[in-house]
Amino acid sequence: MQEEKKIILSPLQKLIGSDFNPGLLFIIIKKSFIWCVLIVLITMSSSLLYLRYTPPLYEVGSTLMIKPENTSKAIGLDNIGLEASRGNADLQRDIQVMKSNLIMDRVLDKLPLLVSYYNTGQILVEEKYKSSPFEILPLVKTNSIYDLPINFEFINNKSFKISYRIGQQKFIYNGSYGKKIRTPHFDFTANTDQEVLKSNIESLKTGQFYFVINNRQTVAKRIRDVIRINPYTPSILISFQDKNPYRAADIVNAMNDEFISYDKEKKTESATLILNFIESQINLINAELQAYENQIKAFKIQNGLISTESKISEILTALNNIKQKQIMLNIKDNMLYSYQDYFNRYEDSTRLFSGIVDVQFSALQEFVRMLDKLQADKRYFLLSKTANNPEVINIEKQIDDLKLNIKENIGNTLKANQEERKAQNEELTKYTNEFNKFPELEAEFARLRKISDLKEKYYLLLLDKKSGFSISLAGFVSDFLILKKAEPPLSPVFPNVPLIKMIGIFSGIVISLLFIIIRYLLSSKILSPTEVERNSRAGLIGVIPIYRKPMDVSQLVVNMNPKSIISESFRSIRTNLEYIPLEHQSVKRLITVTSTIAGEGKTFIAVNTAGIYSVAGKKTIILDFDLRKPRIHKAFATENNKGISTILIGKYTVEECIKHSEWENLDYITSGPIPPNPAEFIMSQQTKDLIEYLKTKYDVVVIDTPPIGVVTDALELMKQADYPIYVVRADYSNRNFLNNVNRLVTDNKINRLSVVINSMGSGASGYSYSYGYNYGYGYGYGYGGAYGGSYGGYGYGYGYGGYTYGYGYYSDTTPKPKTFWDKIKNFFN
Repeated sequence: MQEEKKIILSPLQKLIGSDFNPGLLFIIIKKSFIWCVLIVLITMSSSLLYLRYTPPLYEVGSTLMIKPENTSKAIGLDNIGLEASRGNADLQRDIQVMKSNLIMDRVLDKLPLLVSYYNTGQILVEEKYKSSPFEILPLVKTNSIYDLPINFEFINNKSFKISYRIGQQKFIYNGSYGKKIRTPHFDFTANTDQEVLKSNIESLKTGQFYFVINNRQTVAKRIRDVIRINPYTPSILISFQDKNPYRAADIVNAMNDEFISYDKEKKTESATLILNFIESQINLINAELQAYENQIKAFKIQNGLISTESKISEILTALNNIKQKQIMLNIKDNMLYSYQDYFNRYEDSTRLFSGIVDVQFSALQEFVRMLDKLQADKRYFLLSKTANNPEVINIEKQIDDLKLNIKENIGNTLKANQEERKAQNEELTKYTNEFNKFPELEAEFARLRKISDLKEKYYLLLLDKKSGFSISLAGFVSDFLILKKAEPPLSPVFPNVPLIKMIGIFSGIVISLLFIIIRYLLSSKILSPTEVERNSRAGLIGVIPIYRKPMDVSQLVVNMNPKSIISESFRSIRTNLEYIPLEHQSVKRLITVTSTIAGEGKTFIAVNTAGIYSVAGKKTIILDFDLRKPRIHKAFATENNKGISTILIGKYTVEECIKHSEWENLDYITSGPIPPNPAEFIMSQQTKDLIEYLKTKYDVVVIDTPPIGVVTDALELMKQADYPIYVVRADYSNRNFLNNVNRLVTDNKINRLSVVINSMGSGASGYSYSYGYNYGYGYGYGYGGAYGGSYGGYGYGYGYGGYTYGYGYYSDTTPKPKTFWDKIKNFFN
């Protein structure tokens, strides 16, 4: 058989390919719309839940700038040698210092990081950094208490209760605020703001609070591991990430402050030692001076002294001069001893020492400055040379010589002062002996006044020295300046909220598209006449629209409303069958109806095909040869106690088994009791004789055969038929079922086999059926060879479209217009 088909493709099919089914895609999209919306909602909800329950991570940053010049030069103190410029080579060392345990310990001492406070909510746990309603001051005894959640319960505004568990043992303690509580693992004091506690006690009593004592080393290590310090000359960028933005900012700012403080402390260490010594001397002399002043005042009151003799004044003046010289010698000795002590302790760091040597020791000052220069030269040579280099060895020898000269200079100066003190003591003895000639009271008064004056002068001298060194000390500043302080960020760096939301929406759309594509690719149902025409070797003779009224079993519907569309569809089948050429000229017709599986509507097609012939005045009979699962008796609502099986075994005659329907010209024979061997019955000679007999009495014999995809019983009947019909059901039959049709044509040589599509318009086929099928089909068939001759071609046509499904097909009345809500519901059904 050759056929020539003119199929009009839609523009989209022309663009993508004829295999593309836009109707199927539209139906799948429509059916999947709710699922797609649900998928998008799920992915969006998942992203929102991820954002809701993922602890945010905040990043703060700060910038330290290295000053281009030191402050000593700016205020004119560089000539005393108390500050030196910082080179870029020291930058890496400064970064190591910032990450060192020394700075970390100072940060931990400054910030409340050793105890973490938490409030357990309905879902999340909130950390109460600097906002906890209570404060714990712990003294840890055992390491087992670290990182352990310790529950804290407010009992009232005076007492509380804590509880924690170690292993299988639980510990519970009650306590009062401000009082020390002792436990086997740690001692602590709980403090709180009483005003806040009294006003919020009821809400605090219902809260679920707990605190965690953090290990100091663990906290320091975490900060050291997380913080990033990147040098960008002339600045240092410091960044830190934490779940709490305020804590992150506090840590970075504290590190900046403590590093700058440490840098300044190291630079002022030597000057601070001297200033502390002067301060201690001032305090001591001040106390002694006050005591002498009080003693003089009491002596004068007690003894009634008013004035002294002029001689006594002269002697006292001389004595005062001697004592003043002794004081100056003492000051020189104290200063020399201080220099000697400093040099012995810090002989390798003379930069600050050179700035505090008094100008009266010019030789010593010169030696120290020379030593400072040699040590600077030694450090410079060691940057590029080894310690065994001759130039380095020469400098070290000069340094050793200068150190020896410094020590000898200090010793010689002390010896000279001792000789001078001896001479002054002799002169003091001379004037003292003269003074002893005066009355004892006057002498005692003069002595007290003399000592008081000497103490006062020494006190004033120390104050002057303190002022000078305080000014020098104020000139010390760090080489680093905080250019940008760390501020708590408003948004986290993780998770990225806009990105996560976009991923949620985009993934939902992608998954929905994949879902639609997979459903489209996995769709294997027959949905349109085009698929049958493209994949079948048999001709398509008719398309039966879906019958939307409830129908539990196959029924005769064409006789109910002859003007309905479904009746017209069966008339089209009847007409198309007449165009198929036959080998004989007889007007008698034998029609067989089969399908691949049950449920495709072959009984419905058989009954209504017979009905449409009877309406045309043809005397028609229906035979139920589906002996395994008969249906004809249900279609006519009759008993099945006798029929085909009883005829074939000779139990009843044909006339006894023929039943007349309520419709004129339409009779039927039910299957009768189900036999044990249906195949043998159908292939027996009695079956052929029965069919030949009925053809003599009826114009049309329609046989409802078993599904050929399940059993092969129908094959012999189809070979005998004038018009073998193969039924497929739209949106129910698999496309692979058409392979059975092709095998029947090619292998079994059933060349007149025709296909009928049943229930077109159901499910996904509804759109396919109305999508571009308002056109006619033209077929040309040529038969020959197997039948010993050839026959002319024939043509037929049918068209569908322009009507609305869903209101029934058996009424001539105009359908009631749909409401907007009905249209919405129909779109998703």
